[in-house]
Amino acid sequence: IAPVFVLLEYVTLRKMREMIGWPGGCGDGIFSPGGAISNMYAMLIARFKMFPEVKEKGMAAIPRLVAFTSEHSHFSVKKGAAALGIGTDSVILIRCDERGKIIPSDLERRIIEAKQKGFVPFLVSATAGTTVYGAFDPLLAIADICKKYKIWMHVDAAWGGGLLMSRKHKWKLNGVERANSV
Repeated sequence: IAPVFVLLEYVTLRKMREMIGWPGGCGDGIFSPGGAISNMYAMLIARFKMFPEVKEKGMAAIPRLVAFTSEHSHFSVKKGAAALGIGTDSVILIRCDERGKIIPSDLERRIIEAKQKGFVPFLVSATAGTTVYGAFDPLLAIADICKKYKIWMHVDAAWGGGLLMSRKHKWKLNGVERANSV
């Protein structure tokens, strides 16, 4: 319908994936009206990746899912869980240090606790620039934990993602390339 705009979107999104650090800009992407809906899209994709049958059978066909995010994360993570039928009680808030960054050991402890209760951890939403403190979560440590437990890693970079274009401050997003979605 709009071949020029489709091509523009393709080229722009590929460049953005390259900036994230995904080899050759591989992956996929869509334009989104903002960070809140992007966080919900990430949750939707992570759920579908783990349980594709949810598309036809609904939430009743899958076990209770839990997501993890910083106690300083954006409210949209819980809002997305509510909208997708996962429930706000299924979003586990992880303690932060004095600078507002997720404490990786608390994340791992809470994942283990959730699994012991029979829940299925499916998403960790890390933050690259929290709204209050401007904190950047330790993405490398979070990526290691997500890999260990086979959990989808999302990085909410709505606030701080622009630093990927900064030679001086790009390091704050070290590890973003290991995320499943940004």
